[in-house]
Amino acid sequence: PVEKRDRRAKKNEATKKIMEDDLKLYKEKWSEMVLVPEGKFLMGTEGDEFNEEEMPQHEVYLSSFYMDKYEVTNALYWEFLEYMNNTNDHSKCYFGEGPNKDHTPDKWYDDSYYEHPEWPVSRVDWYDAYAFAAWAGKRLPTEAEWEKAARGTDGRRFPWGNVWEMKNCNAGTVGTLEVGGYKEGESVFGVYDVCGSVQEWCQDWHHAMYYKDSPSRDPKGPQESTNLRVIRGSSLFANNVYQMRVTIRWYDEPHRRNRSVGFRCAKEDVEELKKPEDETEKQN
Repeated sequence: PVEKRDRRAKKNEATKKIMEDDLKLYKEKWSEMVLVPEGKFLMGTEGDEFNEEEMPQHEVYLSSFYMDKYEVTNALYWEFLEYMNNTNDHSKCYFGEGPNKDHTPDKWYDDSYYEHPEWPVSRVDWYDAYAFAAWAGKRLPTEAEWEKAARGTDGRRFPWGNVWEMKNCNAGTVGTLEVGGYKEGESVFGVYDVCGSVQEWCQDWHHAMYYKDSPSRDPKGPQESTNLRVIRGSSLFANNVYQMRVTIRWYDEPHRRNRSVGFRCAKEDVEELKKPEDETEKQN
């Protein structure tokens, strides 16, 4: 045990230097957000996709919001963990996560994956993602926000269009894991890695038939707990092109951690919130 502790301490010091150096260079870039303007978009799929959870395809109006351009990186998450370890400040964590929760991803100290500052953090549960977002002054995106940011307004299957292009995303065992490494895979709103890389936690509770009677304006998922949280997007571990579509819906229990799941954050558009109510109604 003593030797193991010493090895971990040495590794932590080396990792600290790597993370701090890269944060000085790239933190501003990795934290960049893009504005997704207000308006309508097509959500879900038509019958030819053969997935009832994604039907019916329906028109949704969303208020404008900001979305992280990139998935949260190991380095950004490391900075959050340093804060939590030094302060034990859980004041912004989700009220249902349990007392003094450890937000350290599984295998954080043992897997060389986490020695790469520019790779998307993974093996985080929903509570971890929620806590990071609140600590960063943001929040998790709703399922509808995620889909609009990923596909645009015209109902396309992939961020770049309707035809699958392997070269446009990180899928399989070949390619870079660095966030933003696939320019061709950028969505119309400037969001990267919504196809491939890692899947992403969303704010909503998950219900398979939610689309059948969901609100047409700013839907936020079921109001009552279903004990499952929404996961959106595809990962490099996807088995087929069908699973790479931006409409695919996933879910898991909020306490579960998986190597294929990370997250990105969203934020309100403050200027949108300042609009007079009558002006907003006029635009609708």
